[in-house]
Amino acid sequence: MHKTKISFKRLLLPLFATLSSCYIGSSQEINGHVLNVKGLPIIGATVKTSPNTKYTTTDSEGYFEIQIQPNDSILFLNVKHLSHTPVQIALSDLSNPSSLTITMPDSVTNLDEVTVVQSKILQRAINQSQSIVTIDQDFISKNNTGTFAGALASVPGINTMNVGVAIAKPIIRGMGFNRILVNNHGIKQEGQQWGADHGLEIDPFDIKNVEIIKGPASLLYGSDGMGGVINITEGTRLAKNGNQIELNSSYQTNNGAISNSLEWKGKYNNWFYSARSTYQDYGDYTVPSDEFTYAGFNLPIFNNRLKNTAGKEHHFSGTIGYGSKNLVSSLRLSSFNQKAGIFTGAIGLPRAYNLQHNGKFRDIDIPRQENSHHAITSNTTLDFGPHSLELDLGYQRNIREELSFPGAHGISPEQVDSNLALGLYLDTYTANLRFGLNPNPNHQLMFGTQWQYMRNNKDGFEYLLPVFKSFQLGLYHYQSIDISNSWMTNFGVRYDIGSHDIEQHLQPVYDLGTLLPTGEFTERTPEFERSFDNLSASAGLSFKANNQNHIKLNLGNSFRFPTAIELSSNGVHHGNFRHELGDPDLGIERGYQADVTYLHQSQSLFLEIAAFYGYYTNYIYLSPTGNFSPLASGGTLWEYKQDNAIFNGFEITARYEFPFRLHANLGLDYVQNLNLNTNLGLPLTPQPAVIGKLEYNFTEFKRIKNASFFLSGRYNFQQNRTDRNERETPDSFILDMGIAFDVKIVNQKVKCNLGANNLLNTAYFNHISRYRLLNLPEQGRNFIFSIHVPISL
Repeated sequence: MHKTKISFKRLLLPLFATLSSCYIGSSQEINGHVLNVKGLPIIGATVKTSPNTKYTTTDSEGYFEIQIQPNDSILFLNVKHLSHTPVQIALSDLSNPSSLTITMPDSVTNLDEVTVVQSKILQRAINQSQSIVTIDQDFISKNNTGTFAGALASVPGINTMNVGVAIAKPIIRGMGFNRILVNNHGIKQEGQQWGADHGLEIDPFDIKNVEIIKGPASLLYGSDGMGGVINITEGTRLAKNGNQIELNSSYQTNNGAISNSLEWKGKYNNWFYSARSTYQDYGDYTVPSDEFTYAGFNLPIFNNRLKNTAGKEHHFSGTIGYGSKNLVSSLRLSSFNQKAGIFTGAIGLPRAYNLQHNGKFRDIDIPRQENSHHAITSNTTLDFGPHSLELDLGYQRNIREELSFPGAHGISPEQVDSNLALGLYLDTYTANLRFGLNPNPNHQLMFGTQWQYMRNNKDGFEYLLPVFKSFQLGLYHYQSIDISNSWMTNFGVRYDIGSHDIEQHLQPVYDLGTLLPTGEFTERTPEFERSFDNLSASAGLSFKANNQNHIKLNLGNSFRFPTAIELSSNGVHHGNFRHELGDPDLGIERGYQADVTYLHQSQSLFLEIAAFYGYYTNYIYLSPTGNFSPLASGGTLWEYKQDNAIFNGFEITARYEFPFRLHANLGLDYVQNLNLNTNLGLPLTPQPAVIGKLEYNFTEFKRIKNASFFLSGRYNFQQNRTDRNERETPDSFILDMGIAFDVKIVNQKVKCNLGANNLLNTAYFNHISRYRLLNLPEQGRNFIFSIHVPISL
């Protein structure tokens, strides 16, 4: 007799579906929140039902909602996100499928901390095929140097170009200035980033989450994204109604820096709000050296302290917003204000007697710079089921004033009593619009446009830049497709137009004897207009062999329009100790790049190996002419030039967890470049470096929890691949250490960090520091103590 085998699972499936559909029929809705292992919301996770397929994506709060019809047969809920391990939930295990809380474990693509990304449309795009590092406020606190850019220097592939300790700008894979785009709360940060002595005007305490894209990102972010993007995103909002106050304080021994930052944030129903005030006060800093070199002369450093490097900063920010199921909109105001002295030996013609201290190490004298950056930013996201529309609007007012004594060169009579050497006033208007479509859970489309208008004005008795107006407009399309559970691909195309309108500048001619104007003028910059347009594209591929191994490949054609500064500057840039001359005929800079990343993550080991190669046509750089400037105290003359160039290198990041609460970190980065015209390296290329770190986590005590101790060493290799007239830099070793712990004081949790930077007081040079030109070593031994106090009201 023939017997038919019937699967037990197949026998129960119709019954299971019937029961599930009956239950769902009465509920009509499945909703909840998707969180990571730290309880933070995951934006842009795909939530799909099966076998009847209905899907949606999570919003900025990690919330999702799926409407179910009475006749739908729903057995499982599947949750997927690129940075996390997929989760499947059987609805039969749930007593109530509403108000779910779903936790997704971290996956191999998560490099450090899972961040809250402001734009869920961009989130998947920037994570799919490029090397991404995400860091949070704890990381910035443990690597505190007083500036935001300085905290990033411990990340492989990231370096900082600094002037002293108060001014720092990031360098990614050897590229900086206008090749690194800082996306601050959805808006491209615009200031005077073209100068090495101009830092980022960003409050280091007002940063909760940062995403660093290493490599070309012009497709999604436009010109200036050629070398990478630093994406500063919104912090986590309160989940429930209430208020919270956070106090951050720190003290540094090297320059007596005192920092205090107070934040208040709250939530009332659908409304959320926050406000922050930060104040920093620091004195002259010390270096492990008693002399420096200026124009070939050795000059003394009295008591190892650099005169007139003190400063003060006062920053404000505030946000108010509204969030519902389909709409999230916020308005943010911020104001950055800095007054910082410039080392007396780094400008003009210093003499030994001018370098002696008067005993007042916190005085801010002339020369100095006074910088302000004010911004108004609006971010709005509107969801249409799985589709969404995002709009970012911004206005920025950047003010940079350099003050010094007029000296012997002639100035106009009305400026005789003025100390304003150079005033730069930049207004920037920005609008970004993105529309994201999701035809199905495995296919994402994005259409976007970016618009920017800038106007620069000037003042002061010195001249460097003319008055100019700039305009840019970009249109782009992007797609990503999940070919299977293992293979993902993405590709896109972009078209941009831009223009610069440069005004003429006539410099009065002065009589050398009387220093009075003669009535004649010299044309320093002619009036002209330049227009540009460019078509670019990129493509990527991601292969996830399993939950432990992942390979990413990205091919990109990036671009950068020459800036108004590169086209039209003609004056002494004291912060760079040279006369800089632009070229009105410069063309578009283009790059053809490839980078590949291998990721491995197991229970004890995390490993990332990233390699990159880029070929650049018409690469713009400043080159020394070998001639002296005809301007007073102008130093040597440098001109903006274009040549073809090659960049290549790699980064290795590893972390191993030992079984006895000890873990080790290793980071190695290397970048080299070649000017194909001169066969020399390009100027200001970072030294290769290797960073090793051992960290031990203690057992919990009665009042002390989460205690850890670390010892970190950084070895900088010698940099001997230099451009003409650029110093070589010797190798060096720097030792750091620190301890962190949480303690309860009268039932109040307090997070404490105690760190020591340059513990051995090593006299070492940062090859890309502007003070490297003066043979000035970096900051000496510095102990830093900081606390973080969250208070719920």
